[in-house]
Amino acid sequence: MITLFTCLIILQFVIVVCHDLIDIRGLVHGSQVQAVIGKRKVWLATLANSIFPGIAVAFAIIYWNRPLPNFVLNYWVIYCFVALLSAVGMWYIPYLRGGSAKQTAEYLSMYAGTLHILPERGDNPRPNLFHIGIHVLFLVNFCLATALRFHNLGHGPQSIPST
Repeated sequence: MITLFTCLIILQFVIVVCHDLIDIRGLVHGSQVQAVIGKRKVWLATLANSIFPGIAVAFAIIYWNRPLPNFVLNYWVIYCFVALLSAVGMWYIPYLRGGSAKQTAEYLSMYAGTLHILPERGDNPRPNLFHIGIHVLFLVNFCLATALRFHNLGHGPQSIPST
């Protein structure tokens, strides 16, 4: 389980850092995001958004095949929960309840031409397929981090067998 979590938290870090900087037709249009909010703001947001997943990855690498201190397990659970909550706040609340006119216009501009699988709800912003995939990754990582934490509950630092 720890091997799977390590691989997926590294994948999450790479995606969080890169997704607004690259273009993959139909999935990710980083150039559109940059056009709407500006390249400087995208780079600043990317740097800020890379700190917490970067720490999670650093812990995964530092403690590879070593006893995992409780603070590492706690950090992973908290970080993964916050990432999941931010996805809900940025995407699913506006999708279900509607966003401001400005948010709706920005999302339409930034994600125009990307694949969407959720049905339209009026003019509410809706997550595209790529973001839904990221959100599933956030959920899986949160579940894995929680399972690792509860597996270690009350045992103090210990090695969690790689399975």
